[in-house]
Parts: sequence; C-alpha cells; structure tokens
Amino acid sequence: MARTLPIASPGLNGVEREADQQIVAGLVRGEVAEVDAFVRTHQQRVAHLAQRLLGWGHDVEDVVQEVFVSVLQHIPRFRGESRLSTWLYRITVNECRRQQRRRRLRLRFWERESVRVAEPQHDDRRERHARVRDAVAGLPVRDREVVVLRYLEELSIPEMSEILGLARNAVEVRLTRARQRLRGPLAELWQE
Repeated sequence: MARTLPIASPGLNGVEREADQQIVAGLVRGEVAEVDAFVRTHQQRVAHLAQRLLGWGHDVEDVVQEVFVSVLQHIPRFRGESRLSTWLYRITVNECRRQQRRRRLRLRFWERESVRVAEPQHDDRRERHARVRDAVAGLPVRDREVVVLRYLEELSIPEMSEILGLARNAVEVRLTRARQRLRGPLAELWQE
C-alpha cells in the first residue's frame, strides 16, 4: 500500500493540494505514466529557468536531467510545506548553482589554454538583447538568481523567498543590489 504524503502548505487551495498529493503519491510509487506526465508538464519550464540562471549557457540539458533525477530520488522526502512546483524550482536553482561551480572550474582551465573570440553583432535589437544577457550573466550568482526569478520568470517576492530559502527582506535587498549592479553596464538602455 502506497503511503500518502500530507500537503500542508497554507498557500495551496484544496484543489491544488489534492492535485499535488496525487502527483507525489504517483511519483513515490514510481508509476511510469505519472513520472512521464510530470516530466512533460514541467520540463520546458525547468529548462527555461535553468537557461536563464546559467546565463544562456550550454549546460541546460544536463541541468534538466539532473533536476528530474533529483526529484525522483528525493520525492519521498517532499513534506508538502510548499507547492510541488516551488519545490521543483528550488531543486532547479540548487542544480544550477552546482553546474555553475563546475563551469567555473572548467573555465579557469580553458582560459589559460585559449583566447576568447567575440561574436559580431548584426542589428540593434540583437545587440540590446546580447548586452542585457551579458549584463545579467555577469552578475554574481545570487544576484542573477533574483533577477531571473523576478523579471524573467515573473515570480512574486514571497515565491522567490520560498524558492531561495531566504527571508523576504533578504530577497528584496538582493534584488535592489542586482538592479544597482545592472545600471552600470546597461546605463544607456536604462535611460530608454
């Protein structure tokens, strides 16, 4: 008999709570159809978040795979204190942090071995997007996380607080700091 995990998040309404509880129970039992449905439902969103957090890098597929492996390994420990999607976002953020640590080690090695070649820009819009992307990618990891979650994923401060495991005040401070850091490299765009 499969055990049913309680879903206790005060932010969930009864329908959401019941839906999360059914999904969790199916994942705990390892039901192939439930696992497939869960991955199909969330894969694109996880990939999109990972792409943004990693600075539009090439490690997104690896992160997505690791996120879902981690979900399946740790689903029995899901306590239901938050939405299942919020838990999934938190796992994605943590996996991106691990991937960035690995990437930094690889980059240190390759920077010693090769010379970077800059890509030519072809139009204003592409150049603007590239400047924003580069500016966001150049932020310290913690600042990049809050910018991506707030402005690109359009999450609220309370949702970000829950995903990042920080107090609301800490999220707001990081967000303010990140905006200040973006003003320098994006000064021209900021005025527009």
